[in-house]
Amino acid sequence: MSTRETCEAILDTFTDAQLVTVVAMLQAMRQTIDDLEDEAFCEKMAQDYDNDPEKGDPMPLENFAKELGITL
Repeated sequence: MSTRETCEAILDTFTDAQLVTVVAMLQAMRQTIDDLEDEAFCEKMAQDYDNDPEKGDPMPLENFAKELGITL
């Protein structure tokens, strides 16, 4: 039996009234997982920035504009 099938079998054992609570719990868990993933992504970006050997060596605006094909 797959994980999804197991979950469906468990859900089938709840009454409709109980499912209201189950849905609320699942939504809260989903939000927590999303928040943790966002946090991990932001933390990785911060670490990458901190470990960037070119950090603190900004590109002149003129060069950046040129790379984008913009004439200042």
